Amino acid sequence: MMLLMEVKRQAELYGDEYTLQAALNMTYDGPIPEKLPDGSYSRIYELQDYNIAGINYRENIAAYIGDFEGYLKPDPDNEHDPNAIAIYAQDGHHLGFIPAGCTDYIRSLGRKFPLAITGHIEQEHDDTDDRYYFVGDIFLYVLTK
Repeated sequence: MMLLMEVKRQAELYGDEYTLQAALNMTYDGPIPEKLPDGSYSRIYELQDYNIAGINYRENIAAYIGDFEGYLKPDPDNEHDPNAIAIYAQDGHHLGFIPAGCTDYIRSLGRKFPLAITGHIEQEHDDTDDRYYFVGDIFLYVLTK
């Protein structure tokens, strides 16, 4: 029972409604935290990161350089990919997209959208053609296997 309470605590911490409901309904069948020698529990979530696709096509990205908080939201009206998942800063500014090859996996997690994320954006310089561009990553906690 203590382990299930720890699953519930971690699911709440990482905003995982699906796992939280399974723990509350006692139907959870995912990874089990281990009790560590210091009395704490191992984490059942691992951090995954994804590049922000299309970041250089968005406006005003320079205002978001550094760490940011935001969310993921499906973009079914996307003309290039109806399976697209858009990345937004907390203030609603569109920063880019999850790479197309990763959207099915993120949907398979069973988490509710909008899905909270953190991220980081940097500006880099290409010496070969003397232009500046942006690179960014988002970070998402998912259950370990």
